[in-house]
Amino acid sequence: MRFDKRCKLIIKSEQKPRYDADLGKMVGGETTEKVVPANIGPVSAQLQNLLGDKLKEATKVVRVRRIKGKISSLLIDGQPYNIVRTPEHTNGMTVFYVSEVKNGV
Repeated sequence: MRFDKRCKLIIKSEQKPRYDADLGKMVGGETTEKVVPANIGPVSAQLQNLLGDKLKEATKVVRVRRIKGKISSLLIDGQPYNIVRTPEHTNGMTVFYVSEVKNGV
């Protein structure tokens, strides 16, 4: 499997935002962006038949090497995608079933 494409992961901080009286501003809850190599492809017909309605919205399958943290969304070629499902895999990979965001929704 070739990881020849790149995607940008939007990772939410585990820490909830809170007010810091010493600094006089809100701290925590930041998001970070990380560009990672990925294998991006369409959802196969076999997988669509197997999972049925659970993947009705999914348009692509994005495979990356194991990622830690809460991924809220990702960007492929600058286009935002929402994560529909993230199944657990034990083979050292993280898989995202994603759908394209249309008109910012």
